[in-house]
Amino acid sequence: MKSPVLFSIGFRPWFLLFLVSGGLMFSAWGLPWLITSTGLHINIELFPALMDWRWHAHEMIYGLGFALLAGFLLTAVQNWTGRRPLPPIELFVTTAIWLCARCTFLFFGMHSVWAYILSIIPEIIVGSAILVAIIRTGQWHNLLFPFSLLLIAFLDSYFGIHINEPNLQGQVAVMGLWPILAVLLFVSQRIIPAFTAGRAGKRSNSLGNYAAVTFGVAPFVLLLLSFIPQIPGNTLLWSATSTIIILLGCWGVLRWWHPVVRREPMLLVLYAGFALTLAGLLIMTLSVLFFTNTNMAAMWWDAGIHGVGLGILGVLGPGMLLRVSAGHSGRIIVMPNWLRVFFIATPLIWLLRVFAPVLGYNPLMLGLSAWGMAAVYFSLLFAVGPWLVSPRADRRS
Repeated sequence: MKSPVLFSIGFRPWFLLFLVSGGLMFSAWGLPWLITSTGLHINIELFPALMDWRWHAHEMIYGLGFALLAGFLLTAVQNWTGRRPLPPIELFVTTAIWLCARCTFLFFGMHSVWAYILSIIPEIIVGSAILVAIIRTGQWHNLLFPFSLLLIAFLDSYFGIHINEPNLQGQVAVMGLWPILAVLLFVSQRIIPAFTAGRAGKRSNSLGNYAAVTFGVAPFVLLLLSFIPQIPGNTLLWSATSTIIILLGCWGVLRWWHPVVRREPMLLVLYAGFALTLAGLLIMTLSVLFFTNTNMAAMWWDAGIHGVGLGILGVLGPGMLLRVSAGHSGRIIVMPNWLRVFFIATPLIWLLRVFAPVLGYNPLMLGLSAWGMAAVYFSLLFAVGPWLVSPRADRRS
C-alpha cells in the first residue's frame, strides 16, 4: 500500500507542524499582551501555561526550533545519503509524539514529567536516525547534525530538571538555542553563497572549511561556557567567541553578496535572516561586555536572545522552509508577490520585540510582535500548506 504523501519525506509533516503550531503559539502568547495594552479587564479563560514565560521559552526552542531542524535535516540527509532516515510509519509516529508533547505542556503545565519525556523522544529518534544514515554512508563531515539534535534532547531534559531554579531565566532557558544556531549557521555558509552564485551565474564565493568549522563549533563553545560561568575570564571568552562568529558572518555576507540578490526575494530573505540573527548575537555580546552585574544586564540579554530567536524562527528559518518546500515539491522557486509583504514586515517585527525591553516591555509592542509573527506563519501556511499535502507538481516520486 502506498504511503500518504504527507509522510513520504521529512519536510512535509514537520514543516506543516512548524507553521500550524507556530501560528497558534504566537497568537496565544500575544493575546494577553494585547488585552493588557487596551487597559480593559476582559475575562478570557486561557490555559495557565500560556501565561508562563517558561512555556514560551521552551516551546519556541524545543518545539518550533526542533521541528524546523527535523524537517530540514531529514530531507537534506535523504538527499545526501540516498537513504530515507525515517520510513513513513516511523515519521508519522514521531510527529504524533511531538504533537502530544505540545498538548501535554499546554494542558498540564511546565512541571509535567510526561511532557518532557514526550518532548525528548522525537529528538532522540530523529537524531539517531540521521546518525545511522550518516555512519552507513561514511559522511563524517555531517556529524554536526545528529550531534546537535541529540544534544537538544539532553538540554530539553536539563530545562525540565532546572525548571524551578532562579537561574533558569538567564543562561539555562536558552541553552537549546545554541545547537540550533550552530546548524543554521553551518547550513547558511553552504547554501547562501551557492544559491547566490547559481542565480548570478558565477562561481560560488564560499568562505571555505575554516568558516564551516567556526560556525559549526563556536556556538557549542558558547554553550559550554554557559555551563561553567565561574571559570576565570568566562565573560571575555564568551564575548571573544561570539565576536568571531559575528565578524566571520559579516565577512561572509560581504563576500557572498551580488547585486542580483536585491531582485531575488527568495535569496534576500536568507541574507536578511542571517544578518538579523548576527545582530541579535551582537546585542547579547554587548550585554555581556558592558552590562554584566548592572541592573540593565537582564534587559539587554533578553533583547539579544529575542534578536537571535526571531532571526532564526522569524526570517532565516521560514526563508529556508519556503525554498525547500518549493524545490522538493516540484514548484518553481519564486516567492509569491503577496507573500513578499509579510517578509518585508519581519524586520519591523524583529525591531518591535528586540527593543521592547528597552522601552519597559510595552504590552502593545509585545502583543503586536507576537501577532505579527503569527501572521507570517499563517501566510506561509496558506502558501506552502497545499504543497506539503499534495504530490510533486513535476510528477516525480
